[in-house]
Amino acid sequence: MKYFDENTGLFIADSSEDPLKGAVIPYDTVLDALSGYILSVSGWRAVFAPGGEEDPGDCIRNEDAILAAAAAEAFFRYLGKERPRIVIGSDARPTGRILTSIAVRIMMALGADVSLLGVASAPEIMAYSNAGYDGFLYVSASHNPIGHNGFKFGYDGGVLPGPEAEKAKKLFLGSVNRSDIPERMRKLSASVQERDYERVLSGHERVKKEALRYYEDSVIQTARADDGFIMPFGIVIDFNGSARSSSIDIPFLRKHGCSIWEVNGIPGQIAHAIVPEGDNLETSRTVLEEIHAKDSSFILGYMPDNDGDRGNFVYIKDDGNAEMLDAQRVFALVSAIDLVHAVMLSPGCPIAIAVNGPTSLLVDDIAARIGVEVFRSDIGEANVVSLAESLRSRGYIVPVCGEGSNGGIIAYPAKVRDPINSVMTISKLWSVPGVYSNLMKALGKEEGDGVSIDRLVSAFPRYHMTPSFSKAAAMKIRSRDFDALKAEYEKILSSEISRNMEAGAVSYEVKQYEGTCEYTGLGPEHRPFPSSGGYKVQFLDQKGTAIGYLWLSRSRTEPVCRIMVNVRGTDTAEHDRLLSWQRSMVERADKKAGGDDEA
Repeated sequence: MKYFDENTGLFIADSSEDPLKGAVIPYDTVLDALSGYILSVSGWRAVFAPGGEEDPGDCIRNEDAILAAAAAEAFFRYLGKERPRIVIGSDARPTGRILTSIAVRIMMALGADVSLLGVASAPEIMAYSNAGYDGFLYVSASHNPIGHNGFKFGYDGGVLPGPEAEKAKKLFLGSVNRSDIPERMRKLSASVQERDYERVLSGHERVKKEALRYYEDSVIQTARADDGFIMPFGIVIDFNGSARSSSIDIPFLRKHGCSIWEVNGIPGQIAHAIVPEGDNLETSRTVLEEIHAKDSSFILGYMPDNDGDRGNFVYIKDDGNAEMLDAQRVFALVSAIDLVHAVMLSPGCPIAIAVNGPTSLLVDDIAARIGVEVFRSDIGEANVVSLAESLRSRGYIVPVCGEGSNGGIIAYPAKVRDPINSVMTISKLWSVPGVYSNLMKALGKEEGDGVSIDRLVSAFPRYHMTPSFSKAAAMKIRSRDFDALKAEYEKILSSEISRNMEAGAVSYEVKQYEGTCEYTGLGPEHRPFPSSGGYKVQFLDQKGTAIGYLWLSRSRTEPVCRIMVNVRGTDTAEHDRLLSWQRSMVERADKKAGGDDEA
């Protein structure tokens, strides 16, 4: 029997079909496919579409079907329970349906009590995982191109922390490194009785309704708002076919006073590139400008990525034109509002924010003016969430954490970014007396007449940052030993930095990252095993204040290195000079670390 989602019309599964039935494949082919997978704390990802990363088809290769089954088995084993309660869902990518079906059947075969959520945003399934579940399995590749897909695992509302993710990874590799893996996965899937599978598929609508109610309640709790919370403005949402188009956004925002203009709102129909940055925000910007000209209440717009945890914004300036907010300024804006609110609620208490290494120094500058401390971890959502939890155990109030390089905040007690949480926070400028005026005062600016996002953003200190998903920020390297590359990079850096420092800098320091820890110092003694974390060269002025930095890290989700430059001020030429130098150092270090031999 075929099952469809009654709200979206999307095909869910046919209870009579076993997606692994025809997956007869040599073991060596499975191992070859595994070599293309990225297994990180942020998720396990690969290109699943046979036609490559831009292939919009819904088919996957047999070898990937076997590996998907092994991933589900690994998470079941990780949970260590005889009959764990597991909720399974996916973003809106075309390959998500078959990967979800495989995960459901393998979990059922192993004895799990499975609930099928179907297409859902990442914050939705993570919030719902708190409703008595032992864990969640989410099929998603987040911001990656449409042909990619993958898996996120977690419990208690968040993805697995770094050490726990490593345990699951070892179980997965242990399973795959057995030559009987194709046959064993096929037998597991075939053992599922159709009537039992039908029961899970038919329960989808009930599970989805429960998840939406639970998610809505969690958003209100996170915002520290009541059910009467009002957002007195209009919002344009470019869903771009993402999972958020099947989530709470429209009914929730309308319930709390927002007028909504929806664009590209059919799940799975992806109209343009997925990363919500740069030109991909142009649809939001132009539509907002047009709608604002007809209805001045429309002042904000956002676009989520495909799983709906990342979302960046556009806003109306005081002159009526719409402008994009890059990821770093989105993070700074929303963080500043929540931090000021926290200071108002808890005067005199120690308040902090946890961010990742490449978050712009703009956040440090604003936090210092508010009276808040900044702590940094390595890249990875799980790392900043774990750092924030550690700070709370030390007595800090940490209302917000996140990765400035990726946009929106993670607002406590949530453990994932969420554009709805960002909208709720921005709404505090109108709904919470004193937030706007206190923030403008901290920034040393007059608040003027009424609330203005434009005046607030214009009051921010000026910093120029390489966009994290721009072509300039991505470098393909050939060296497989990132620690060796860092060692060679340090040699070049040491010999050249005295004549290449940022204008206005008199000294520098090196920051190295591993998990939740930040280490200060140049050399291998300041980067403990496995030395896979990010590397930052920070420039200091005469007062010892950081005014800019160079950043280098290996992406956890794509086969590239990320390089970025952050400089105080608006000097584009200085930013570009430092970025060119950084690229040159990384290229030469890659060559010396053995990259040529691995081409």
